[in-house]
Amino acid sequence: MNRPARADVTASYDLSVAGYIRRWSEVILPPAQEVVAALRLAPRSLVLDVGGGTGALVPALRACAPDVRVVAFDASRGMLRAGRDRTRVDAVLADAQVLPVRDDAADAVLLAYVLFHLEDPDRAVAEAARVLRLGARVGTVTWQSDHGLRAFATWDRLLSDAGAPPVPPRGVHEGLDSSEAIDALLRRGGFEPERIWPRQLRAHWTAETYLDYALSTGMNQLRLAQVDRDTRATVIAEAREQFGTLPADDFAWSGTVLCAIGARR
Repeated sequence: MNRPARADVTASYDLSVAGYIRRWSEVILPPAQEVVAALRLAPRSLVLDVGGGTGALVPALRACAPDVRVVAFDASRGMLRAGRDRTRVDAVLADAQVLPVRDDAADAVLLAYVLFHLEDPDRAVAEAARVLRLGARVGTVTWQSDHGLRAFATWDRLLSDAGAPPVPPRGVHEGLDSSEAIDALLRRGGFEPERIWPRQLRAHWTAETYLDYALSTGMNQLRLAQVDRDTRATVIAEAREQFGTLPADDFAWSGTVLCAIGARR
């Protein structure tokens, strides 16, 4: 299995910040907020938000317990900068697989929408166990399924026809997409799984909002960068025209995530 390369993931996210905040963060936020609540934080807890990105979970963390301290870690400078500016948390540029934190220091670790981006998810879970106190909890969110949306096929065809081949994967979900796999992952890393549960997500774009979303993702920006400026303009114009002819259901999307809580053994 070819796992994502860190450089590819960070390059994509560095380009995605504004669009992620505008079009995607609120779609995937609710299950992660459930995980935050399930951590059962005590007052003055130290929480490590690993892959904290734009800081979307910081308000939920601060609402869960008085005087909670959040430290955000991310490998993307752009996402980390946005998170720091939006939430004023301590922000650290770091790899989830090698956290610059001493042993037994934290009361909770969040790995929300992170593990599938990593070269070694097992190593990241073991790192979470290393930095947590005995009995402290880790919370994870991974993808179980993504049903896509039909408008993407139109977009992908336009890019391919223009000579913009796909870029390397930014996420690999194999081995992280079932309750059994997450249970085994947590146990290998030094946790006792307490709860694993699915949550379905839905979104419904319009022709214009989906085009905005497509143009804002780092992967699509990197694909478009492989063709010249005139070709990029043509692709965008053709996408706007063809999206305008598609039925509304072609912009409907759904997916399922797996939420999990484990206690450090």
